[in-house]
Amino acid sequence: MAVEDPEGSIAPPENAERSLPSPESKVIWIDQLIERWWNDHFPGSAIARDTQAWNVAYAAKQMLKRLLVQAQDDVLKGSI
Repeated sequence: MAVEDPEGSIAPPENAERSLPSPESKVIWIDQLIERWWNDHFPGSAIARDTQAWNVAYAAKQMLKRLLVQAQDDVLKGSI
């Protein structure tokens, strides 16, 4: 399934490759990205109308945030 970005892509800053973000900013950026996607897709959906489904999806979203931060840390450490 293809995902379309209606707002278009944003080019990274020129110095993006040279500067590594702080651990706090990585977490905030990942959190904001996932929250934006969540808010664009889940409120008003069929999942939002079923409390049990919403709770499972919400827990999965929170786990995804933690796993992405952990994976990014592993990549920066050279573990992956």
